[in-house]
Amino acid sequence: MEEYDAAAPPEWVQDTVEKHQGFDLRCVMSKTLEQSDLDRNQNRFLLRRKAVRANLITALTQREKEEASLVNVGSKRKRMALPSAHVERLEEGNKKAAGRSHGGVDASVYIRSGWRMELKLTQWDGSGSTVLKGREWRLLCSLAGFRQGDFVRLWMFRRQVAEREVERQTNKLCFALG
Repeated sequence: MEEYDAAAPPEWVQDTVEKHQGFDLRCVMSKTLEQSDLDRNQNRFLLRRKAVRANLITALTQREKEEASLVNVGSKRKRMALPSAHVERLEEGNKKAAGRSHGGVDASVYIRSGWRMELKLTQWDGSGSTVLKGREWRLLCSLAGFRQGDFVRLWMFRRQVAEREVERQTNKLCFALG
C-alpha cells in the first residue's frame, strides 16, 4: 500500500502529539522502506514526490518552504557552481567534493519508542527529491529497528516552542515515523 491512507493515526502517534502538546496532525505519506533509505552512505529518508506535492507543501509556511528549497517543488533546479577557490583546493588535495550544503528546515522526528531526533527537511538541487536528512538519521533507523521492506507512515504535526532570541512562540515542524 504505497498511496496516502486516510486511516486514523495509530495510538503511539496520538500519544506523541498529545505528550508534546502538538496540533494539526496529518498523514503525509506511506511507503515501503528501500535499501537507499537505510544506506549508511545516503543518510536520508526519501519522501515520495506525489505525497510532498499533495500533503506536505500545503502544510508548510512560506518561510519553511524557502528554508527547505521547496518553493518550486517538482522542478529540477540548476546546480550551483562551486567557487573556483573551492574547486582548486579540491584539486590540490585530490579529494572528492562534498558539494554545497542544502540547508533545510529543522524538524523533530519521533519514533514509536519515544525517541526524538533532529533532522532537516530539504529538497536536493540535482534530482529535485525531498528528503529528511541529518547525522541522527542512522541512529533513528537503529533505534526504530527499521529494515528494508518495512512499511512505514510519515505523520506531520506542529508543537509550540519558545524562540529564545525574539522571546515569542513559534510552531515547530515535527514528524512521527513508523
